[in-house]
Amino acid sequence: PICEQTRGFVEKRFSGLKGLSIGMSPALVIGHPTTLVVSILLIPVILFLSVALPGNKFLPLASLAGMFYLFPCVLPITKGNVLKTFVIGLVTLVAGLYFVTNLTPAFSKAIAAADLSDIQVPEGFEGGAAIDFASALWCWVIYHLTVSFKWIGAIGAGALALGMCVVNFIRIR
Repeated sequence: PICEQTRGFVEKRFSGLKGLSIGMSPALVIGHPTTLVVSILLIPVILFLSVALPGNKFLPLASLAGMFYLFPCVLPITKGNVLKTFVIGLVTLVAGLYFVTNLTPAFSKAIAAADLSDIQVPEGFEGGAAIDFASALWCWVIYHLTVSFKWIGAIGAGALALGMCVVNFIRIR
């Protein structure tokens, strides 16, 4: 409804912009009941799994607040179905825990390179990461492409991004 009202307002004021596509922030649907229910259900589940999963070294305490921003993007796919959203969220967050565990050393190097001497990392902690940023599949893929394959990986990631832009342009047109 917000998108339709905005589109109508813009088309009324600017007659040459018929068929305009409007991007909306996921924050607009954070209040959706499915988002709230799934986020609240997944908080204890992901905390338990972060301790129980073998090989995971990340405990997402501060990142739990960012979970509310992950699920609005899933709502159009699940049509607001709580069970489907929960399953997709669970699979995504479990994979995200392993992505973050894998990327934590890189975050630690970045903290050390930034010379943040006024920040004290407690004994036993490797560094910092966040499940809402470091757990994204594309971030993990791009990082590993550029680290593992250097320039070839960076060029490949750039070509992939450019290809996705072209496909998106064709679909919009």
